[in-house]
Amino acid sequence: MNFEIACSHCGAISSPVTGVCPYCKSVMTQTDPSTQPESFPQIQSLYDDGKIEFALTAASGLEKKDPESLKDLGFVLLYVKILLETDAPSSKARLLLKQALADNPSNPDLLEYLELVEAESHISRDNSSQGEVILANIVRRSPKNVHALFLLGSHLLWTEDDPQSALRYLEQCVRFRPNFMRAKACLAATYKALGMQDPATRLLTECANKASDGNVKRLFENFAAQ
Repeated sequence: MNFEIACSHCGAISSPVTGVCPYCKSVMTQTDPSTQPESFPQIQSLYDDGKIEFALTAASGLEKKDPESLKDLGFVLLYVKILLETDAPSSKARLLLKQALADNPSNPDLLEYLELVEAESHISRDNSSQGEVILANIVRRSPKNVHALFLLGSHLLWTEDDPQSALRYLEQCVRFRPNFMRAKACLAATYKALGMQDPATRLLTECANKASDGNVKRLFENFAAQ
């Protein structure tokens, strides 16, 4: 099961449980109209708490309201991480990073995340082996990069059908970022594939309790019950 869900705007089926529809580009989850953060620290707090769909809406809103915010490297990197966690089109993350690198060409964090975004493009197309090599190199260099760990682990799980190899990457990812819900869901799927039902159910219950969107909540609950 690859956590497919229908976009409420256009009806298209895609894999992200939160984030941006790859077809109509709309945000695929409900947002809280009473929560309209307008600052980088507020968006950081939403991200840290795992409220990733709210963080995405807020980051997009801040970008539109204050284009100068994209000169803040901390905000750019946070925005890119949010895009990666919501499975948004890689073109947006790539654009943000290249714009930031134009003024900061030697920034190691920007360079690493651009490398990571390029690897994501490879693994989602026909050159998955090259993307896998790039991600493995990033993990060796930066073993706490949760997004490299997640992309490599989820690729091994869903594309390579190798849950045993995926396990260590996804476990490390969730250990370093406990509120990364997509990573938790993928780790639960890995546990299920390996016959480890109890930890899988625990993780899926945590994901369901954290979900703010009713469809996503039911998706986790149904998968936990299987």
